Amino acid sequence: MTGTAPPAPARILREARWTIRSLRPPQDARVQAWTCLALFGWPGPVPSAISVLDHLVRNASEFGRCAGREIEVRLARTESDDLLIDAIDRRTDFPSFDQAVAGHLGQGLWRIAQYGATLSWHPHEDGKTVRAVLGATQAP
Repeated sequence: MTGTAPPAPARILREARWTIRSLRPPQDARVQAWTCLALFGWPGPVPSAISVLDHLVRNASEFGRCAGREIEVRLARTESDDLLIDAIDRRTDFPSFDQAVAGHLGQGLWRIAQYGATLSWHPHEDGKTVRAVLGATQAP
């Protein structure tokens, strides 16, 4: 759970990327994600994946310097049936990431961890990517 580049996942089978306006209702991201997951044929807990995406988008909107701007979203299914859920915002740092995941600084990332997702983040020149990896066999 550090700010380093995440390890390379298993080979990507399906991937979708889109952007949403940060001040729009998160339902826009949820509807798009339901469609993608149906097309991906991901065998995992789809409602959990949608909740994870919702929390990532809300966090990016609130804390990622995206107010009124676009947030990039990426979903990818790997050959090992993991689902990668990425939210890309404009802030290049993530102070107190581990404390946020532990629930000491709010509940968004903590709730994602409760779904069994593995969380990481990594900076890049345009901001940062916060990633949740959810396995197909993980229960909510």
